[in-house]
Amino acid sequence: MKKTTILMLLVVLLAMPLLAEGNSLNKDKEIKTLQISQDGRAKIGLLMGMPSGVTFGYRFSNWFEGNVTAGYNFAFAQSAIISVNGLFTLVNIPIGDAGVMPLSLGPQINFILGNNFYMDAVADLRLEYSFPEIPLNLFGEFGFGVRFFKENDWIAWNGGVGVRYIF
Repeated sequence: MKKTTILMLLVVLLAMPLLAEGNSLNKDKEIKTLQISQDGRAKIGLLMGMPSGVTFGYRFSNWFEGNVTAGYNFAFAQSAIISVNGLFTLVNIPIGDAGVMPLSLGPQINFILGNNFYMDAVADLRLEYSFPEIPLNLFGEFGFGVRFFKENDWIAWNGGVGVRYIF
């Protein structure tokens, strides 16, 4: 079962860039975010969920964003967590005159630092919205994957909602 889950996760992770690049609903690859400074590509804010903490994101292109989260897991292990992910925009969902909501998917690695060290490899799905008039970004995300270096516990997940300031 564990080998099957790891194999399925690897197939999904390898297919994500192909899905993001060739999506017919997203031909122009334009991500509309408020640009109050020179670029408007960086975002910093808070994530509440598993884990809860400070999150920073940077949009490298119109279809790829990297994120780092430093937080704490209050729910289960009560340990510090550092997460790194890369999200590929699958589709921009139009929401009338208010713009678009990018739906993104990508690999995420969680480093859990508590009494014992262990690591998660997760496929992270995120839906977000950036307000056109104010420099705020709201997002919700959920991920499911595999846990390494921990006995009898190999299913990993994360999820939460957050708000970020765009600069």
